[in-house]
Amino acid sequence: MSRRALVTAALGCALLLDAGASRGAAEIASTFDADTDGWSGVTSATGSPAWPTSTSGLAVEFSASDGSPPGSIRLSDPNNHWTYFRAPSKFLGDMSAYVGGTLSFDSRAVVGGSTANEAEVVLMGAGLVLLHEALSTLPSAWTTLSVPLSEGNWRVADTFNGALANDAQIAAVLDNLQELWINAEYYFPVVETIALDNVRLAPIPEPSQMALLLAGAALVGVQYWRRRREARS
Repeated sequence: MSRRALVTAALGCALLLDAGASRGAAEIASTFDADTDGWSGVTSATGSPAWPTSTSGLAVEFSASDGSPPGSIRLSDPNNHWTYFRAPSKFLGDMSAYVGGTLSFDSRAVVGGSTANEAEVVLMGAGLVLLHEALSTLPSAWTTLSVPLSEGNWRVADTFNGALANDAQIAAVLDNLQELWINAEYYFPVVETIALDNVRLAPIPEPSQMALLLAGAALVGVQYWRRRREARS
């Protein structure tokens, strides 16, 4: 096949794959560029396997100057229960398309004290509570956490001692996700303020999207081959 034919084929393949990928599930995101995007705060009784809500409707603060890039929200712990950012409705409901995908966000400690281990993320649905715990402390610098929505990353009901959730349980929760909480409490006593930015719920890359990347790589290879050939002539 000629060089021109290779380039034409790669471009055509990329366009077709891009059209197919656009029909898949889209990323859901809160980047807090202008406001709180519907997020609120909630507290839950410390250490309870049932994770009941003890306080809901806590107001979060929007910061136009703080963020990664600027624009974020903050939540201050109001009591001695565990405090979380609570996701708005766009992150809830039928999230089955995101099984195997990722939940990621940026967070940082604005005001803090001594460390405390708590779940970074809480998911509720289908009568199950799934917890992801990864950090024992949170730096004052913006820190990114990315959590795969797959088995081996979540525990059922209890942060440290619960059984690891399997893919069927994760799928059941995401099929009708009722609550999504992100940690706003890493410290004792009741003095901490945590900031949150760039919350993203992303689906697993579709085969067409992976093929698009390969097509792009092939095109780059063709261009490299052309430059080498011209340099030798």
